Amino acid sequence: MFLLIGEFLGLLTIIFVCSIILSEAVERLAERWGANFSGSILLGLVTVLPEYAFVFWAVHQGASLEGQAQADRYAIAIGSVTGAAAMLVTLGYGLVILTATSRISRRPVKVIALSPTTQIDALYLLVTAVVAIVAGLIGHGFGLVDAIILAGLFLAYAVHLYFDAQKKAHEVRENGRPPTRVTWPLIALVVCGLIVLFVSEPFVHSMEKLAHFFKVPPLAIAVILSPIASEMPEKLTAFVTVRRNGALAEISICNFIGSKVNHNSLLLAMLPFVAWTGGREFFFPGVVVPAFWMMTGLTLVATVSLSRGKLRHWQGWFFAALFLLQIAVAVKFHQGPLPIGLH
Repeated sequence: MFLLIGEFLGLLTIIFVCSIILSEAVERLAERWGANFSGSILLGLVTVLPEYAFVFWAVHQGASLEGQAQADRYAIAIGSVTGAAAMLVTLGYGLVILTATSRISRRPVKVIALSPTTQIDALYLLVTAVVAIVAGLIGHGFGLVDAIILAGLFLAYAVHLYFDAQKKAHEVRENGRPPTRVTWPLIALVVCGLIVLFVSEPFVHSMEKLAHFFKVPPLAIAVILSPIASEMPEKLTAFVTVRRNGALAEISICNFIGSKVNHNSLLLAMLPFVAWTGGREFFFPGVVVPAFWMMTGLTLVATVSLSRGKLRHWQGWFFAALFLLQIAVAVKFHQGPLPIGLH
């Protein structure tokens, strides 16, 4: 038990250091390409890599199993996706808002003002959440067509932010300011992202062993404990950024939006593909479990708040309270996908 705790703390330290470097790197990139592209796409993709690794192995290994063993693996995958996404729009937003609007930040702000581009990003968040749950309900899971649609939504989102980034870079040149050098920030982003990717899997396994010791159901394990590893880079990066300057909160908000859109589209699109590589048909069954409904509901609440363009201190407490609701739902309703053949 002591060796397991030591392993957990050591891996957590590595993730923490990488998160600080990621925070510095994305701040430099935002000076060149704006908060939306840097936070939503670049940092969003890098910090969601641990989630991809964990979900990939859970589905890949589960696809080669049968009965309850397969259901447990698939439950861990769905729980990881829904738990991480729900954590972003509850504890993630809550901590960013509370830090940026209080003395915890070295330069706090009274209100977090969001740009029109970020408000448009919130619409992508809404659309991907609705499309994902409708697709899961219609086919009782995700198949080839669903994967293409979901991946297409993320591509449209990335292209939209790319052109917005080009526009911001052009405005910088028009104002006569020399463009920010991005070579080293990009290298730091890639290197630290890869370190976090390789470290997160053993970190998650150490948490999983601790959770099994307390006999927690598989989906509840993933919903509550998996995000501690997979979302740790984002939470720490966001906290470090807004603690330095509350006015930088939009970068963290965009990071969470980008990661959440990624969860709702590209990550879910990956599920049937990985099941196929594991020896099953191109189909992932029974995704719309109670945890999935919870994730979608929390996403809708977050979208309404973001679309208003301003975030205040009391909303930070509100989102943090929703995190406790997420845990309650995960413990009470921990149903996962049924084994193939029992649908």
